[in-house]
Amino acid sequence: MVQARGFTLVEVLVVVVIMGVLAGAVMLAGGARGDAYQLREEAERFGTVVRLVADEAVLDNREYGIQLSTQGYGIRRHDGRSGRWLPVPDWAPHRLPAGMQFSIAVEGAPLQLPNADTGDERPPQILLSSSAQWTPFHARIHAGEGSARGYRIDSDGMNDPQVSEMLAP
Repeated sequence: MVQARGFTLVEVLVVVVIMGVLAGAVMLAGGARGDAYQLREEAERFGTVVRLVADEAVLDNREYGIQLSTQGYGIRRHDGRSGRWLPVPDWAPHRLPAGMQFSIAVEGAPLQLPNADTGDERPPQILLSSSAQWTPFHARIHAGEGSARGYRIDSDGMNDPQVSEMLAP
């Protein structure tokens, strides 16, 4: 008589339980870094955007700007003929994930930002010149109104923006 080969029900259930435990551990590890990780990622992204737009201003020999709102930012280019600040087609506006807010102080003075990108032609809060300099600023990306959790992005207007974690008081 030929004996059937295969797995018993108990063996299959043990494997399913082990896979479930491993999947749960991965989900918990991913969730633990969720908000803080996302805040840092957004702060790093903004610092990189400042540096890239500054480089583009030098390469194009044109004036650029970053127009901010509490919910995100967009890149503008100065049109010398009309004197207006126009959106740059190659740079789509960036919106912060839900629950995050942007705030900024320019040259030491806090600015009141609009709640959303209005799409208007008002001058940007951060100007990036073709001479490789830009407006000095201290920006914050934080988890909602009055939250101490977040990251600072600081720039003196000539060196790469620096990202640092804001520590709760």
